[in-house]
Formats: sequence, C-alpha cells, structure tokens
Amino acid sequence: MIRLHKGPPPDILVNKAAEWTKEYKDALAAKTMTDTIRYRYRHADIKLALRRDSHNKCIYCESDIGFGQIDHIHPVTKCPDEIVLWENLALVCPECNTHKSDYHAPTEPLINPFVHEPSAHLLFLGSMVVAVLGDAMGLRTLKQMNLNRWDLIQKRTKRLERLVPLIEQWRAHPDGATKTILRNAIRDEASDAMDYAATVRAYLKGVLGWDHPPDASAPDTAVATSG
Repeated sequence: MIRLHKGPPPDILVNKAAEWTKEYKDALAAKTMTDTIRYRYRHADIKLALRRDSHNKCIYCESDIGFGQIDHIHPVTKCPDEIVLWENLALVCPECNTHKSDYHAPTEPLINPFVHEPSAHLLFLGSMVVAVLGDAMGLRTLKQMNLNRWDLIQKRTKRLERLVPLIEQWRAHPDGATKTILRNAIRDEASDAMDYAATVRAYLKGVLGWDHPPDASAPDTAVATSG
C-alpha cells in the first residue's frame, strides 16, 4: 500500500452527484431501488478517473487489476449519503473488497491511502507486511484486509525475484553511463505505477539504503555507488 492522491472528479460526478444521491436515498426509503439507481457509481467515466488515481492498482494490496471493482471506502449500507461521493470511491481488487466487506468504525478506521501515509502504519519486510509496533490502525488494516494472504506473498516474492538480477547488473558495472541507466531502471521499479511498489521501496531501502523518492540534492555518483 502506498500513499495516493485524489485527482479531480469526472465531469459526470460534478454535474450529477447531488441528483444521484437524492435519487438513491429516495429509492432506498420508498423501497423502489433498481440496479440503475444503485450502481450509478459504476459509470465508465468514474471508473476511468479511479484507475488514474490508483495507477490501475488495488488501493489496498497494490495488485495490478484488469476489471477491478469500485469500492466505497465508507460502506453505503452505513453511509448512504456517500453513494457517489468522489472521496468515497476507489478501485479495489475482488479479494480486498470481500475482506473489507462493510467495515465501518469512524473512531477506529482502516488505512485510507488517500488520507493516510501507509508507511507510517505498515512495514514491508520482504514479501511480508507487519504493523508498526503498537500501531492500532496498521494492525486493524493488516488483519481486516488479510494483507499477508498466500497469493499476495507469492506475488510480492516474484516481484522481488524479478528485481534482484537488475540490482546485480547495476552492482557489477563500473561508474559510468551504463551504471546510471541501470540505477534509473531500478528506481523506476519503485514508481507509483508499478505493482507492489511499497514492497520494492522497502527492499531497496534495506538492501541499498535508497529512499523513495530519491533525494534530488544528493550527487548522482553517491547514489550510484551506494551498497
């Protein structure tokens, strides 16, 4: 999980959010709900904007997802006013959507990567994730979302296995243009758009001492010769 930032809402929400919310609440009260009213938030323009904001990954586990599902960060069963609230919509994988279910505890929230800095609450140790010692939000999120489920451990492991040969090539080259190119390629592996970026960033920090984002003021040779 990495820190994410909400971009502007799509025009369809700017123009229709209030109308759709009222329509949903009226149908809920009158028990005349239809799929059209219930699933307005699945509009193609909304999903496209959500893909942009999450880098086409699940906001929780960082799995690269094809179709994906639109999740309400605050479940609409408990927050009907937020049925199409832009800040309440996010792209998630089916597994995380199932694990999150209708969890809602305003005084004990899960990590919302659009609001919180995940690295302040979770530590990525190889392919595993642990909560920062004594951090209740990290612990809740880790357990509720089951962030150490077996399929995720396998995917993170394979992600690191793909990274290691690139690091070995970088280490084998003397200082120069090739080493710099390889260094930049390694840095790219930790970019927001890459799957399991939090895992990669923690690995690079632990093995090479590299921070993300890199310190722009540091000389290139100092970064290139680290480790």
